[in-house]
Amino acid sequence: MKGPRICTRILPLLLLGACQAAEIPTFTDLDETTVRAMFDSTVSWVKAGDWTSWSQQFSEDGVLQPPNAPTVVGRAALLAWGQAFPPVQDLAFTDVQVAGEGNMAWGRSAYALTLAGAPTDTGKQLGVFRRTPAGQWQVVAVSFNSDLPVPSAAPPPPTTTAR
Repeated sequence: MKGPRICTRILPLLLLGACQAAEIPTFTDLDETTVRAMFDSTVSWVKAGDWTSWSQQFSEDGVLQPPNAPTVVGRAALLAWGQAFPPVQDLAFTDVQVAGEGNMAWGRSAYALTLAGAPTDTGKQLGVFRRTPAGQWQVVAVSFNSDLPVPSAAPPPPTTTAR
């Protein structure tokens, strides 16, 4: 009857080992460099009008929240949004900050965007990134908005002077 006794002693140890929490991968300096490089690639692709490469860095269900426009969801919709975007004369990201934990990362930056024939717009953005099971970083979500004031729909009320 040693067989059943050994099973009753070994089985709980095996189950205990199976119940241990999975180790969370470390967010390394290389991960930070990789995510930061995605900001640089975005600038290059947008300035070149390479919306295919730009959209491919997003996950299949990636989300973009542009200012004053509906949310764009999915890689195909992101590509269509980019292809419909006005020609970009210049784009720069400054003050890029990247951090992460395990398979998730986040980054923020300021931006300066000049569209052909338009004044330069400045603003900020926040991006969320996820490492795939294959180890590749993808953009999960980006939200950006302008620092320029929203134009008023109605003119300001007239000022009156006391006489």
